[in-house]
Amino acid sequence: MGTVRGYVVAAHAAPTIAVWTLMTVVAWRVGWQGLPLVLVSAAVLVGQLSVGWSNDAIDAPADLRAERRAKPTVAGAVTARALWVGAASALVVACALSWLAAGWVGGSFHVLALAMAWLYNLVMSRTAWSWLPYAVAFGAMPAFLYVGLDGSAPPAWSVVAFAVVATSAHLANAIPDIDSDRAAGLGGLAVRLGTRRATLLCWVLLAAGTLVLMSVTWSVRPVASVVLLVAFAAAVLWATVRPDRVFAVLLVVVGIDVIALVATPAW
Repeated sequence: MGTVRGYVVAAHAAPTIAVWTLMTVVAWRVGWQGLPLVLVSAAVLVGQLSVGWSNDAIDAPADLRAERRAKPTVAGAVTARALWVGAASALVVACALSWLAAGWVGGSFHVLALAMAWLYNLVMSRTAWSWLPYAVAFGAMPAFLYVGLDGSAPPAWSVVAFAVVATSAHLANAIPDIDSDRAAGLGGLAVRLGTRRATLLCWVLLAAGTLVLMSVTWSVRPVASVVLLVAFAAAVLWATVRPDRVFAVLLVVVGIDVIALVATPAW
């Protein structure tokens, strides 16, 4: 594993790209354009890099003990110290970009989201409260976009949907590692719940988020609501066949949710 690839892997490429794409598309849909949109998109991307790199830097000792060779720090592609430097630098740049793009108030909502992500990495990831930073961080993102654009408050449904779906994604991401985390003496909500209950809660939360989005799209574009329902049902079926792919399936559903929302006028 080369150094560049090591940094990419340590950034948790799939969720980083998913969050960056999601927020860029939603920002455009809300009304961001031109250079401000570029700045918002860059702030989100660099912020996610800081989150991923700090996560791998913190987990480096545990990854080494567990001999997780897929991890860049274990494979020797990059050191934990180098990841810390990259993460801290990216955090500073992301905060600056956030305030530059969305002003002190609007930008501070993204800074809050990043603070929650770092709090998760440093303190709460191995506790039963591991879900809380996800809910707060993603729940703050609509305010970042709306307040930062024109000072208006975000729709309540957007805050709820972001927080609920993010919590579902947290569980989906943790489920495959439940056994190894438990064996290593690590905590987290998914570990506390166990595979069966964590999986059930994951899908209940995603169902709740889907229902919120359907309530928004139904009155103006019913076909979008039908697409959301079909996508959720298909995801449940696929995850039943391939439980090891829950997180990937969830990302696909979120992508479909975003497309349905973008295609829905007047929200």
